[in-house]
Amino acid sequence: MAYNTSFDASNKADFVAQISATDIETGDDIDFTGAAVSIKIAQENCSPIISLSIGSGITQPTGLILEMTVTDDQMAALRPGSYRIGGVYSLNGSTTQLFVGDFVVYDGIAAV
Repeated sequence: MAYNTSFDASNKADFVAQISATDIETGDDIDFTGAAVSIKIAQENCSPIISLSIGSGITQPTGLILEMTVTDDQMAALRPGSYRIGGVYSLNGSTTQLFVGDFVVYDGIAAV
């Protein structure tokens, strides 16, 4: 079972979020060391607009934390509105849905 979430983000700035998870059956923290991770942002029923993976928008500060960064250039390409976001990871031959939800983009007005 995936976590259902919602993010709000400006289309004029970097968007950074840290992600951690626990095993629903054991309550143990999930160690993402060695995992393949994929996060996608898309309009409803459309191809992904932004695709992130380890080394390309996702870093791993510790084994238990994933850090997702969508750059201000990537955010600038998104019009204000609601998008879908989802993340999966694969570890030890098993692929698991990490989260799914809404990615709401608002016009940040000011730009540098």
